[in-house]
Amino acid sequence: MFFRPGTTRIPFRANEQKRKVGRRLQRIELDPANDRHARAAVVAYADSCAPEMPWLAELLRETAKRDSDDDLSACAATVRRVFGLAQDWAATQPDYAHGAWEHVRIHLDAALNSRSKPQNDDENDEGESDAKSFAPTRTG
Repeated sequence: MFFRPGTTRIPFRANEQKRKVGRRLQRIELDPANDRHARAAVVAYADSCAPEMPWLAELLRETAKRDSDDDLSACAATVRRVFGLAQDWAATQPDYAHGAWEHVRIHLDAALNSRSKPQNDDENDEGESDAKSFAPTRTG
């Protein structure tokens, strides 16, 4: 693949310097076919651009789907973080039911944990399990 000056390939190759001192990145190219984090970024970008450019969002989602065998989002940490934000907001409402939210959190975590980490992903042994720190358990 051809790279322009100022372009950085992600993930980095083993012999490639990860960050050149004093060099500002102008462009980063992701590899969604081989990097689940790149697929997550493509899906997040598709969600973000959908209101203004639905055609682009559809194209990006199709690309991410084609590059992945998994139908569950690769954004488990994001799902947990957004759930935590929603629970924080709900806790300010008069009809907040802490037990119900925790029940949903337990099942959401179970679903995400059972499908989020590929078997051959040695690079991120701690990453997904640390995602809980982004959305701590709320107390009522």
